[in-house]
Amino acid sequence: MVIYGMLQAFLQGAFELVFPDNCLLCRQYLNSRHQRQLCSSCLSTLKFNTPLFDRQTGHEVFAFEHAWSVCLYNETAQKLLHAFKYNAKTSLSKTFVPLMIEFIDRHHIPIQKFDLIAPIPLHPTRERERGYNQSALLSLGLSRHYGVAHKEALLLRQKFTNTQTELGAKQRWTNMLGAFRIKNSTNVQNKSILLIDDLFTTGATVNAAAEALKTAGALNVGILTFSVTI
Repeated sequence: MVIYGMLQAFLQGAFELVFPDNCLLCRQYLNSRHQRQLCSSCLSTLKFNTPLFDRQTGHEVFAFEHAWSVCLYNETAQKLLHAFKYNAKTSLSKTFVPLMIEFIDRHHIPIQKFDLIAPIPLHPTRERERGYNQSALLSLGLSRHYGVAHKEALLLRQKFTNTQTELGAKQRWTNMLGAFRIKNSTNVQNKSILLIDDLFTTGATVNAAAEALKTAGALNVGILTFSVTI
């Protein structure tokens, strides 16, 4: 549903050309065309993460080799991601993608070593309700910038799961068992794949996706998210 999300972003951008451009958080007027939709003060409240945080969960070792998150899930990140996911603020991808690119370049994340970039998929029912997959907007932007192939339908979410935010840590892992399947295993065999998502919490969701990829023959799986819980 990337096309639908892109259409929403275009319409929202057209709206902002007619009406005053304000910071999404503090509503301060931005007197220039501010691609990131945040004033300097609000942008500075994002807390950026160091790369390659510990991938041990206390539950088990993750199925993927590397995990990176751009910033910590503080109040600012929470507000932005909530607007991005639930309030149809798809144009926030213009804020998130450049910050992710800056993080990748600053810390020399080896994104060019991956054969494919793919988003964590939503269940079709949830994607129809939302109208777009926010993770696909991020992965598409990164794919275009770095010239790495983008496969939106690489993974299919075959199990309609309860919202992870409503569950405890152990329940999140149980909730995601068998959640994903591979559409075509030939697309992943002997490939290194970078999965993109908006938020890393316990790692249950991205781990289930990585396990499906590894079972289908993927060599390496990396995870890149915009934010990680503190």
